[in-house]
Amino acid sequence: MQKIAEFLSKRSTVQILIAALVFLSVTVIEDRFFRGARLDLTEDRLYSLSTGTKDLLGDYDEPITLDFYFSKSLATPFPQLLAYGKRVEDLLRAFEAVNPANVQLSIIDPEAFSEEEDEAVVLGLRGIPLSDGSTLYMGLSATNALDGEAIIPFFAEEREKFLEYDLVKLLATLDTESRRTLSLLTTLPMQFGPGGPQAMMAGQAQPYVLYEQLFDFFDVQDLAPDFTEIPAETDVLMIVHPPELNEDQLFAIDQYVLKGGKTLVFLDPHSEAMNPRATVASPSSLGPLLNAWGVDMPEGQVVGDASLAQRVQMGGFGPDSIKDYVFWLSVNDSFLSSSDVVTGAINNLNFASAGVLRQTEDATTSLDPLVTTSAASALYEASRAVGIPDPDSLLRDMVPTGETYILSGRVQGTAQSAFRDRVAEAVVAAGTDTANAPVASGNINIVVTTDTDLFDDRFWVQLQDMLGQRIAVPLAGNGSFVLNLADHISGSDALLGLRGRGISKRPFDKVDELRREAEAKYLVEEEELQNQLTETEARIAALENQNPDGSAVLSVEQEAEIELFRTQLLETRKALREVKRNLRQDIENLGDWLAFINIAFMPLLIVLYVLVRLMLRRSKRTHRFL
Repeated sequence: MQKIAEFLSKRSTVQILIAALVFLSVTVIEDRFFRGARLDLTEDRLYSLSTGTKDLLGDYDEPITLDFYFSKSLATPFPQLLAYGKRVEDLLRAFEAVNPANVQLSIIDPEAFSEEEDEAVVLGLRGIPLSDGSTLYMGLSATNALDGEAIIPFFAEEREKFLEYDLVKLLATLDTESRRTLSLLTTLPMQFGPGGPQAMMAGQAQPYVLYEQLFDFFDVQDLAPDFTEIPAETDVLMIVHPPELNEDQLFAIDQYVLKGGKTLVFLDPHSEAMNPRATVASPSSLGPLLNAWGVDMPEGQVVGDASLAQRVQMGGFGPDSIKDYVFWLSVNDSFLSSSDVVTGAINNLNFASAGVLRQTEDATTSLDPLVTTSAASALYEASRAVGIPDPDSLLRDMVPTGETYILSGRVQGTAQSAFRDRVAEAVVAAGTDTANAPVASGNINIVVTTDTDLFDDRFWVQLQDMLGQRIAVPLAGNGSFVLNLADHISGSDALLGLRGRGISKRPFDKVDELRREAEAKYLVEEEELQNQLTETEARIAALENQNPDGSAVLSVEQEAEIELFRTQLLETRKALREVKRNLRQDIENLGDWLAFINIAFMPLLIVLYVLVRLMLRRSKRTHRFL
């Protein structure tokens, strides 16, 4: 028996030694041959390079130097920072692996008071000061053979999901020669922010994040208010909430589009970004051009959607102050075209007081939807979106048409000029100079969107300050949408995949749907009780102020009637409170039930499965010995 025990002991020791050797061997082999290998199981492939990034890196035929300054030794006591620094390093190594001949990566650990730290300071990198007086750096410097320089001062963890995008954007800023030209016509305060030029003069200008991103990838030229032609070097014409244009300006746009000019149009029945305190709607249009292109945006109408409504706080505090606002839409990927490369990888878009797009009856062009509403939508007068609307009133008045309205769509095909008479006269005047003569028709390729507020930071991005650096954390894919459109329509698809990934806000669509059903159930009852309450208060006031002889003394009958109404008033208020309490209770119960499913349900299923297996195994053993 003792010999058996010794044999088993030796055998266990040998097995442990073999296991240790196998582990060490696998570790060495992995570090030597599979250091860059990764298995990415995330839904949005956040840890894999997109095809566009690989194509972009593969096209470089001149060397690019990437110097990653990371204070790894100082980050050791901070596991989260250390892990994020490793994440950045891994992604940079993946960049290098795509084109090792031309992408050269250096990892630099700038120790305190070293030459490397001096280099980081000179480059403009920012660090986190530590308690011992040292500074922790985690920034990147990029240079190319043409003396182009660009930096990321500090990698903020808040933008981890957008890391690949930030790195590609950095490389794009180096390559200024191959940038496409984007001509921009807008009345929105994009380059100054909400304060407009006054904010710039006060030193408080904060350009729209989207405006800055356009500059990162395009050579942006702002069209002058008195323009009469589109610059010849224009690759993309972007029109965002234009001013009222004269005929010469409309004709210039008409001819640019008909001659194949790539154009993005963003119009609005009411631009909240233009003037949030406006007392009348702030619309924009392109006169006769939309109809000439075969589409129409009904004037003075905004779309509301009960299913896609955003939850907003409309004054006050507590759960009763948070309402579904049907004019502010959070459009999830169920209503974004999955077959279009522009919207296929985007999770959600935020719109505000948007219009709708329709194809005209005599259209010779096609209208392919990119973004739509749900069927639980309806049209309202644009005036109801002005000022401080009542969300409950809008929801009560909604009668869904069952139609899904188009918010953005591609318009392609043969279109006629909106100025045929002018074209005919100009052709005669041009004579034999046909190269510069206007055209009466042409194949067009444009995208029309019925909202301009999607550019406004407050509708899609959260701004944070990190070591003096403005960090933009997207809550919706508005930036991805606009940049993807500009990239794709200008002839480049390189960056489409990566911009749509990693949006931080992922709404619980089923939860929102159940909550809306619960609110709708009680909203009608609440309105009836509120009307009854108002009517009772009015009758009490009328009785107290009305006396036949003009005296202030009430008769016994009047006092009895007032007392009856006051009793009804108290009962109505109690019933109203009960309705609101029931609504909150239903929503809380829904939350508790979902929490149970998410936290306890799966473990219980596993336990049940194990118990069933044990019972079956025990049953088999019993039968075996019988």
